[in-house]
Amino acid sequence: MIVAGIDVGNHTTEIVVARIVDGTVEPITHGQAPTRGRKGSRDSLEGAEALLHRIEVDAQVRADELVLSKIRPVDTETAPLAPASSPRSPVRSLRKPDASTPAGTGYAVGRHVPLEELTSEPHAAPVIVSVDGDADFEVAAAAITAAVSGGWTIAGVLAAQDDAVLIRNRIPLDIPVVDEVTLDGLAPGVLVAVEVVAEGRAYRALADPIALCAALELGHEQIHDVAEFTRELADSPAIAVTARTEAPEPPAVDDDYVEFRIDGAPVRYSPAEAHAILRRELPGSVVRIRLRSVSTADHEIAVDDAFFTDLAALDSGTWLRRGAADARGTVVALLAADHVEDAATTLAELTGRPARTISTEPEAAARGARTTPGLPPGSVVCDIGGGTIDLIGADRTVTAAGAGETITVAVARMLNIPRALAERVKRTPAIRVEGPHVAHEEDGRRLFLDSPAPADAIGRLCTRGTAGLVPFSTKLAAEEWRSLRLAIKQETVAANIARCLAAFEKPPTALVLAGGGALDDELLRTVGESLRGLGVVVGRANIDGVHGPRFAVASGLVHLAAESAC
Repeated sequence: MIVAGIDVGNHTTEIVVARIVDGTVEPITHGQAPTRGRKGSRDSLEGAEALLHRIEVDAQVRADELVLSKIRPVDTETAPLAPASSPRSPVRSLRKPDASTPAGTGYAVGRHVPLEELTSEPHAAPVIVSVDGDADFEVAAAAITAAVSGGWTIAGVLAAQDDAVLIRNRIPLDIPVVDEVTLDGLAPGVLVAVEVVAEGRAYRALADPIALCAALELGHEQIHDVAEFTRELADSPAIAVTARTEAPEPPAVDDDYVEFRIDGAPVRYSPAEAHAILRRELPGSVVRIRLRSVSTADHEIAVDDAFFTDLAALDSGTWLRRGAADARGTVVALLAADHVEDAATTLAELTGRPARTISTEPEAAARGARTTPGLPPGSVVCDIGGGTIDLIGADRTVTAAGAGETITVAVARMLNIPRALAERVKRTPAIRVEGPHVAHEEDGRRLFLDSPAPADAIGRLCTRGTAGLVPFSTKLAAEEWRSLRLAIKQETVAANIARCLAAFEKPPTALVLAGGGALDDELLRTVGESLRGLGVVVGRANIDGVHGPRFAVASGLVHLAAESAC
């Protein structure tokens, strides 16, 4: 019997055709093609039928039976979500994420006093004055000046509007004035820490978690959560922080939300608050989502997992010059809870041959990956697809949303290029073309081009295509693009794999990467570095000893079909 194992992925469709003789698999041919439309849709299955027909004609064979795995689509999109904020953090930022015009310099800590209360008896200790959105900047400056004359020690100012420069220029103090802050819920008398960094300076006193805990009189038991929060302050030109005095309000009935099941109970958070939880909780904790900016979740969708990547975290100044890439938005990957039920029926109709679903994708991927020669005992298989990451061990399987397409979408968004071009540039080193004959490599070397560069490539970052140089950025240096590329891979797939691995009782000796993502040398290295502290060796699968890491699911389906026939 000749059997075709068909793997319809979120990005690529792969097929292995083999002859099964007495339970033994004899591979005949294989092929792959980009998946058409959404995974599991009729378009994707028509694409699978066309690929099967092509490879059968090329090999002069005809499959007697088609075998598939259960299909679950993943939607990966960029959504304009608010910047990530953890509802578990003991502190909160008062400054709006897009604020840009603070004034003054230095840092200070004081009790909060609204502007209208400056007419009362002066406090003995330093205070931070807040100016709400209804107050005119000249009136505010006059009131602050009068309060200083009356004995108030004003250490800093919070302005709801973008009036920081206007207020600072009208008061007799050189103090930090932070503009565009959110004053809702900021009670009088609470401690507030503010800082404005001088131009050309890198030092930020309040980005130090120890200093911030001391300033706001927080206990040391909270320092780890504070440290997580201060990571986001490391490149901020202005800081305004106070202790969180109450839990965030749950989303309103009509708001977007992410619903978790924690300790058996449903809990809803705003998408911004959910970001940090999604990265800490094991896959499977999120059960329902509504995101009106994502078409498949605009009303509500039941999910088995979700993974968010805040692009602003990649443009924090750690990896490259701030503003060198477009870091607006969040890459959202959603794994639908429902399987595509009629995929085998549709494929049988399209091909005129019997088709059946015989396993899940993780089961098939593990069976295919375990044909790798020299596979260490006790290895965990990690199948990196376009939409999901599957970790399969001897007694546990973990499936998470967010894989190769997350990298592609992040690259496309940050560079403002089409997804097809992002798919190319995410994998390979680039060069910056400095002139018709000279280019700059990512490692700093200059090289002479074999032929003159086209005019549209000069002064731009380019990838080497089959037809020559393809420009894709005017802002980035070659070294910056390498740093950003590695950072994207770390914050998406590598971080997601680490999240999945936390579900295992103990780290495995080896993690064997399968799927198209495993062909990326940089991803192999990034995942290896992420797991280095756990003592996990990271390597690639070699399916059937010939395919490399690809065709794990398709080959596994054929092997499972052979075993079931015995």
